[in-house]
Amino acid sequence: MNPRRYGLHAIKTAALSLALAASFQVSAQNDKERVEKIEVFGQKTTPQLKRAFDNQRFEFLELYNSINETAKFDVICKYQKPIGSKIARKSCEPRYVKDFRAMKIQTSSTVPGIELNRLPSDDDIRFLTNDTREEAFEHVAALVATHPELFDSFRKLDALHQRIEQRKEGN
Repeated sequence: MNPRRYGLHAIKTAALSLALAASFQVSAQNDKERVEKIEVFGQKTTPQLKRAFDNQRFEFLELYNSINETAKFDVICKYQKPIGSKIARKSCEPRYVKDFRAMKIQTSSTVPGIELNRLPSDDDIRFLTNDTREEAFEHVAALVATHPELFDSFRKLDALHQRIEQRKEGN
C-alpha cells in the first residue's frame, strides 16, 4: 500500500469516526431532552405514620435528655413485654413518676414481699404527681424554646401528630 494513500485513508477514517461520535452525542442529548418526567407523591399509611411518630418521639426524648440538667425531669425509656406478649415495646416514663411509684410501693406494704392488691394504680400515680407534671411541662417548654435543635425535633414530632389526627378526623 502506498504510504500517501495509507495516510489519506487514516485521515478519512478518523474524520468519519469523529463525525459518528458527534452524531451519537447529539442523538443522546436529544433523547435526554425527550425523556418524559413523572413525579410520584406517595402518602404514608396510618401505621407508617404512627411508627414514624414513635421514632421521632424517641429521637426527641434522647435529645431532650442530653440537654436537660434537672434529673427529676429526665425521661427513662426501656423495653418491656406486656403481659401475655413476647414482643417487647419501648416505653418511657419521667424519673419523678418512677421515683414516686417506687416510694408508694415501699410504703404500701407492711409485711415482707409485695402485696399486689395494695399497689398504687397508674391513675393514682398520675393524680398524685399532677403538680410535678405541670412543672415538668413548663420545664420542657422552656428547653424547647431555648434550644433550636430541640425545637426542630419537636416541630417534626408535632407535624407527624397533626397528620395522624387529620387521618382520624378523615375516617
